[in-house]
Amino acid sequence: SEEGGVVSRNRAKNELAQHLAEDPLPLRRAKITMEAAVKKADRTRAAATAAREASEAAAAAAEAATQEALMKVAEAEAYLEEMKKKPGSAEGQMWWLERRVIEAKKYMPTSKGGIAK
Repeated sequence: SEEGGVVSRNRAKNELAQHLAEDPLPLRRAKITMEAAVKKADRTRAAATAAREASEAAAAAAEAATQEALMKVAEAEAYLEEMKKKPGSAEGQMWWLERRVIEAKKYMPTSKGGIAK
């Protein structure tokens, strides 16, 4: 409509242009929420990546420790068998050594040479 003076018409047109150029509130809120979710996901992804790398390193260390333990068990069994073959060995001490080896094997997985409890 053409009511009012030139100044009031131009002011109304300017206010309408500003209003139309501005984002509506729900869209603005959704945009801010989405940006926050992206930032949170990036932080979570970084933390998960660090945790995965740490767990892979721990798994490698555990595997190495398992291999070392298996080698020590094999050495202990070989030593025990060697001592049993020697004449004059203390039978009681041999029994205790063998018992310790058996107890240690009970706590090892059967796939790694352990025995069922």
